[in-house]
Amino acid sequence: MPSSESSYPAKKLILNLVKEAQQPISAQVMVRMAELFSVEANNVRVTLNRLTRQDFLDLTERGIYVLGPAAKHLAERQSAWRRTEDKVRPWEGQWIAIYAAHLGRRDRKVLRQRQRAMTMLGFSELYQGMLVRPDNLRTSLPDLTNQLFHLGLETEACVFRAEAFNPGAEPVPQTLWPVAEINARYRNNTEEMQNWRSSFEDKPLDVAARECFLIGDRVLRDIAYDPLLPEQIVDQQARSEMVETMADFDDLGKSIWRELISRFIEDQT
Repeated sequence: MPSSESSYPAKKLILNLVKEAQQPISAQVMVRMAELFSVEANNVRVTLNRLTRQDFLDLTERGIYVLGPAAKHLAERQSAWRRTEDKVRPWEGQWIAIYAAHLGRRDRKVLRQRQRAMTMLGFSELYQGMLVRPDNLRTSLPDLTNQLFHLGLETEACVFRAEAFNPGAEPVPQTLWPVAEINARYRNNTEEMQNWRSSFEDKPLDVAARECFLIGDRVLRDIAYDPLLPEQIVDQQARSEMVETMADFDDLGKSIWRELISRFIEDQT
């Protein structure tokens, strides 16, 4: 968890606050909430103006904000994490591969986008310019390819299914993914959320709100970047338990934040 002195990204914080408020929320309330994360008032106001211009926020009246159309679409996509285990199917030993050795490497921005796309969908480099992942996702190969392109992989890349490798060339999962670390992360995240739930009622409301936000944010990032490997490689049951625990934790966190937001709104009246 970040220290109290570190500042949380203003854009991410504001969008989450407005989403969880479930009602129009004022700039003054957001400034007070942002103080819990060491985000300065001026940073909040500048970010509010930028998000409004980008259609992430709408002004219902002067200084009162609701989610804009761009943020609503983003929120719908983000909620898909609750259905994480629905994305996978039993693995039969086949692989999905990406050949990208012919793509340029000079443009660092393009290179970062390419790497991010492949990482977010669980690919790891088997040989230079060739990446693989188990073929255990429910999505079809064309749909997976389109997801990669949408996330930043160049359309010149070659995405294909690999059914067999010559002896000695087969992917070895333990060398491609940090399997022990992934399994430990599943268990540690679940344990941290369960331990926090057992003790949060003794904390002041603002402290509880900040802590659950930061814990949940980190776990959601782990879920978003999880390679979704099959049970032959990782502890799939531990992953499922982490996601289920996060769903309950998220519901609790939302109720805490709504209570705190309501208090701040009442203080204004």
